[in-house]
Amino acid sequence: MGSETPTRRRFIQSAGAVTLVGAAGCTGGDGGGESNGKNGETAGSMNGGGAQSKTIKYLSDRGDSKQVIDQIISEFESEHDYKVDVTYTSKGTSTDEQLQKMKAAGNPPDIVFDTSTDAYRYQQNGNLAPISGAVQGTGLPDPVNVGGESYFAATMVEPLMGWYRNDLYDGNPTTWEKWQSEAKRITEQEGINGYVVQSGQTNNADTQMTQYHWQNDVNIYGGPSDDIEVTIDKGQNRKRAVETYQWVQQMNQYSPNGSGWEWGDAIAALQQENAAAIMSVGGLPILTIASNRPDLVEKLSPTAFPVPNGKQQDKWWAYMEGHVVWKHGSATEGAKRFVEFFSKSDKFMDFVLSAPLFQFPPTKEMLNSDAIKNNETIQNHKPVMDLVRNNWDAFTSVLATGEGGQPNIVAADAYGQQVFGQSAAQLLVGGKSPEQTVDWVAEELRGLQG
Repeated sequence: MGSETPTRRRFIQSAGAVTLVGAAGCTGGDGGGESNGKNGETAGSMNGGGAQSKTIKYLSDRGDSKQVIDQIISEFESEHDYKVDVTYTSKGTSTDEQLQKMKAAGNPPDIVFDTSTDAYRYQQNGNLAPISGAVQGTGLPDPVNVGGESYFAATMVEPLMGWYRNDLYDGNPTTWEKWQSEAKRITEQEGINGYVVQSGQTNNADTQMTQYHWQNDVNIYGGPSDDIEVTIDKGQNRKRAVETYQWVQQMNQYSPNGSGWEWGDAIAALQQENAAAIMSVGGLPILTIASNRPDLVEKLSPTAFPVPNGKQQDKWWAYMEGHVVWKHGSATEGAKRFVEFFSKSDKFMDFVLSAPLFQFPPTKEMLNSDAIKNNETIQNHKPVMDLVRNNWDAFTSVLATGEGGQPNIVAADAYGQQVFGQSAAQLLVGGKSPEQTVDWVAEELRGLQG
């Protein structure tokens, strides 16, 4: 799949009326594609290519963080002979559509705020310039390192996380077996679905199914970046993958119909008391519900994903988002300087904390900073931070699933097409057996190997 295929997550697009400060990290701003830069020009009005421009075109979906971003830009412009012109995408949309428009007009952006997964795809297609100076030696993670050069500067991580009704569940169930028995009891005795299982070509369903496999030590892939092998249907991986789909099938008995559900749909089920537990991302559910049903907040507790009895939490999907520099922009060198300036800015943590509980800083050192410890929202949700701190070393990206954590383009493309979400639909809607579902998903993954 090429870089022209939209793959960014659509959090609020499916959440309907969700409005919250904590969703800043996923909604984008009110810009509607219009420029918010200081020089008043739209990004599409400037020439791409040719001589290096003194105007850096910056495309972002972080409009709710505009105040902090503008402060960083102002400081950068006071120290460098560049202007930064920002295009924010509309609320509820990612940067993909606007990126394609700018490229089609011959005015690609110089900087794009995107995921590490998309960044690797862009790099593989020859679209990115290296930004090693903004990454190497800084302590930041380096998920898109190719040939010793870094192509992605992380600004945050957003780990998957579950939420359950602590007034209905008898403590945190933790294991597959306990989750199943508790979900069954709640469904049968409390008049509310005990759990939400999602399926279909959605990002929430895809992350959920992938994490379930990881919880059962399924190695979906093997091999180095340049020779990725699909291993989900091989040996013990096949046995464990079948077990995973069997458990999902059982849990689906205690779930509303989650076919085609995205993040907002599951959150709405929890908020409307149609479900007692969901798997989502970070503190997005609690922040949403605090805005609409504050009476429920004290009844909700965070949790890691269910894990089979005897297994440990050793691989935890965490989104990673940040900056890339477009190789074919008009101010590439200036863009590199800005990305490095942004990563080292004294307002970096202000940017991260523009959506506390949803987006977390990209390093453990930052996680333990005074800015985090003194943030009021975070102080009010100590169990969330405890969960994040206690599992920090398990956080990883779906991109880092090649040998030794090398970037994996097959996994990136599989996520882009929500193959694992589709596999859940094959199982729960299409009537395939767990064994047939493993065969189906293995064939689909091999079809992406190119």
